[in-house]
Amino acid sequence: MNHKVLVFELKKCIGCRLCELMCSATHFQVTNPAKTRIRIVRDDEKQLDSAIYCHSCVEAKCIEACEFDALSRDSDTNTILVSEEDCVACRKCIEECPYDHPVMHPTEDYVLICDFCGGNPACVDICPEGAITTAQEGK
Repeated sequence: MNHKVLVFELKKCIGCRLCELMCSATHFQVTNPAKTRIRIVRDDEKQLDSAIYCHSCVEAKCIEACEFDALSRDSDTNTILVSEEDCVACRKCIEECPYDHPVMHPTEDYVLICDFCGGNPACVDICPEGAITTAQEGK
């Protein structure tokens, strides 16, 4: 079964960071960039903004690295799920991620990983330039 994945178009991003705010609002009912599961990073030298987000890797090194079974794959969306109760904040998943995606929750002891908002990513809906979209995996 093909799943949707996030697609980021670098040239379309204007660096407004609305995706970050919508992500934190969706998950925590607060607009706080420290609680976002997608991050916009500015390269001042190149004058480009890029997104750091979970790519739901086929061979998810974050899941393999977790010794506490705190990470699993959602069978419907193929995203990586975090069990807040089982995560001990060891940060091994962060170290193993090739995309530097998982981040620590700013006040709790668990990681934040994009969960695709259960299948309808809020960041896609809010992006004014269409820099973040979805596509079928493998296309």
